[in-house]
Amino acid sequence: MRSCRAAATRVSPPVLAASFVAALLSSSWAVRAGTDPCDVPDELMQLDDKLPHLAERLHAGQPVRIVAIGGASTTGSAAGSSDLAYPHRLQEILARQYPGSSITVINRGVPRQTARQMVDRFPTDVLPEDPVLVIWETGTTDAVRGVDVDDFAATLQTGIDELRAHGIDIMLIDMQFSHSTATVIDFERYLNTLHRVGDVNDLNVFPRFEMMRYWSEQNVFNFDGVAKDERAGLAAKVYECIAGKLAETIRLALQ
Repeated sequence: MRSCRAAATRVSPPVLAASFVAALLSSSWAVRAGTDPCDVPDELMQLDDKLPHLAERLHAGQPVRIVAIGGASTTGSAAGSSDLAYPHRLQEILARQYPGSSITVINRGVPRQTARQMVDRFPTDVLPEDPVLVIWETGTTDAVRGVDVDDFAATLQTGIDELRAHGIDIMLIDMQFSHSTATVIDFERYLNTLHRVGDVNDLNVFPRFEMMRYWSEQNVFNFDGVAKDERAGLAAKVYECIAGKLAETIRLALQ
């Protein structure tokens, strides 16, 4: 994965986190006639790994529980409601695609947590829900705080091992992208680490960073000033796109 390098230590983590959310929310939604604004290049949707436990559950028509654990973008705080967050949108899409199973997506997002803090919550917030799939969005806060990348990798592996020990399928989600944050946060090392750990463990890593970079370069999101009363609606559209692409990724992984 590519990313712009910069000295994140020059700006405090709370300021960086706030600027990241502000940059996302200040995007304007530019839809070109006759196109789907959520479209991405085909190579971003190429998958090598499957979701066997989820496939088995859906094939049998059994209830499916999915846990989404992550940060602020998982909670949907930017859109103003968890009902507009990508986990809830994902549940709605999957319910339509797989009407033979009862599908529940449980949102376990907590803003500004590192991967280590999320793994520490697995015994209380994830495993008791008995999920067949965990969608783990992580890396942003680790990059903001400058967590050692080797520690980040070790934490990811610990979390993956714990989930697999309980027979749970796993999908990782990498960071969000915006030009303003990419100039002050060194995401590249964390992106590379996240994808490397995913490859080693034969896991799908949802390339949110490159998807959002593509949308930005195609002017789907125009990162200029937007009135405050429009920001929540724009964030909801971003989450809707992410949910749609996640559902498509899951569908492809089940084939």
